[in-house]
Amino acid sequence: MIPTEIHTWEIPEIYKRFAEVIGDQHWKNRVALLKQDIKGNIFLVDYIQSENSIAFQLERLRELTTKFGTVPSWEFNNQAIYPAASFASQALSIMDTSPKQFAEQLKRRIHGALKNPDDMRALLLELSAATHFAQRGLKISWPELTGIGSFDLFIEELGSNGLEVECKSISTNKGRKIHRQEVLDFYGLLWTYLQTTRKGLQTGLSVVLTVPDRLPKDYKSRTELAKQISKHVIFGQSTTLPDGSSLKITDFDIRQLSSFPSTSNPKEARSVIDEISDTRNRETMVIGTKAGGALAFTVQSGKDDTLIKAIFDTLSDSAKKQLSGSRSGLFWVELFGVDAERLISIASQDKDSSEPATALRLGVSNFLSTPNRDAVIGVGFVSKSNLFPQQSGFIDSGGSAYFFPNRASSLWSDDFSGLFS
Repeated sequence: MIPTEIHTWEIPEIYKRFAEVIGDQHWKNRVALLKQDIKGNIFLVDYIQSENSIAFQLERLRELTTKFGTVPSWEFNNQAIYPAASFASQALSIMDTSPKQFAEQLKRRIHGALKNPDDMRALLLELSAATHFAQRGLKISWPELTGIGSFDLFIEELGSNGLEVECKSISTNKGRKIHRQEVLDFYGLLWTYLQTTRKGLQTGLSVVLTVPDRLPKDYKSRTELAKQISKHVIFGQSTTLPDGSSLKITDFDIRQLSSFPSTSNPKEARSVIDEISDTRNRETMVIGTKAGGALAFTVQSGKDDTLIKAIFDTLSDSAKKQLSGSRSGLFWVELFGVDAERLISIASQDKDSSEPATALRLGVSNFLSTPNRDAVIGVGFVSKSNLFPQQSGFIDSGGSAYFFPNRASSLWSDDFSGLFS
């Protein structure tokens, strides 16, 4: 059975065993490489640390163990290491109870996940789903181990013939022509050419760069683009650049940013940025200037990069290739860029008859009504997990879920009601 809780005093032994089994050089080398990537670009720090949080947490535990011989007890209250500790505990438990071949396969998968944030998200989501069902006292098996299919989990005691669970982690880059790290890299390059603007701008200035498709890949072309942009920003000129990109430069009232730094609501912050840039949900950098002004710089692609379309394209492909179609199947989908409050807000809008249906609800309806989806008994969307203090001495991890059941499926069972409640 996969463990669903650990005690903080167990962390030193958990880490020691995990380091011995997996090899601590894998996160040591990864973090060293990432720190080199961060060097010289202040915009990359938070993003890279967030994308590789498990590797950074494990490296902290390694450094403490190297210095003190073990993880010191005063570190037990550091909640920042809990995700790595729980990950290590569950991985070890699975390896301990699996045949050697599967344990070695999981070990290699962990090595790969430490190098690739998308693979780590997928692995963590799979463990999160397994934990959810384990907490309900249900028996879980891994199809890779039993050879019954290519989906992620099998819940033997649900429905008439068990439940297949396929996990999909949807990153913030999914479906986008321009990925976040590309934009942050470009901001770091552009930063050096905006010295004059950063010093003298006294008002609000919004700059929106729309590239025909993607940002240039080679350094020379990106540098030339940054120089062209900085020249036109200084003179406040909207224009079309030689590579076909367009620059839209407009003024905005600096007072629009008055509550932005202190807001704890991502939706409110996003609304302010979208209003200033006249775009929707695009990558934007907001910089305060020494003269009291602010520069809002937004990058977008001229090509369609709809997240909703990318989500359901992924599920459609997976329904054909990974679910058997002969047993009940469930999609467990993590919206990595959506926090618990935002997902609840989406569900609340759908429950309000006076509000239009959200794009998520319309997408699910279309997905489930497509031919050959009878075996899919539902789609559950979950937010990114967070830590939540419970009663004294306990910390719970989790988020919110929005479940769309397919009760019209011929494989529907009352066992599937309340799966996320």
